[in-house]
Amino acid sequence: MKKWMYILLLMTVILSACSSQASEKESDIKGIEDISLKQLSKHKNSYIGDNGAVGAILSDLPGNVIREYEIVDEKALKVTYGVKENTNDTEEQFDAFWFDKKDTIEKNYLYNALALFILIDNVEQVTLKMNAKDEPSVTFKRKQLQKKLPHSFKVYKDDTALWQKELVDGVVKSKDKRLDVYNAFPIKK
Repeated sequence: MKKWMYILLLMTVILSACSSQASEKESDIKGIEDISLKQLSKHKNSYIGDNGAVGAILSDLPGNVIREYEIVDEKALKVTYGVKENTNDTEEQFDAFWFDKKDTIEKNYLYNALALFILIDNVEQVTLKMNAKDEPSVTFKRKQLQKKLPHSFKVYKDDTALWQKELVDGVVKSKDKRLDVYNAFPIKK
């Protein structure tokens, strides 16, 4: 009888361990490698003021867990990253995505700013920040950022292969080029 009790206890422990692991969901937070520029380019020629388009773009970008975004003076966009209540992602998943790797914030902020300038025709300034006050934030200006690029934003809008090669691979993923951009647009804490 004791033998059966031990077997039953062991099976209960194993089954409960399996079910708790199955209930832990993987994060839905997108990284740069998860983004299809072809899919993203469906949003080209968007405008600030079209909240549906702006929200769709932000949800398709890396780090897509957006607490809020705000349109300022119909020319500037402020995006705050953070976990909202009643969402599928947890604070732990959010922190693991943004803060576990040394340069994730720098890469994602730059990637997202470039994409927003390419896809939203009338945005002149993009501010990206975290929900907490002591976390990094940065403000990019369209004209200054475009001067650092080989082509205008309009050229990349119509050529996703060039966008991938020159901006994603050539700037965002290149530590030297990225640092050059951040010298002009310093990250604040």
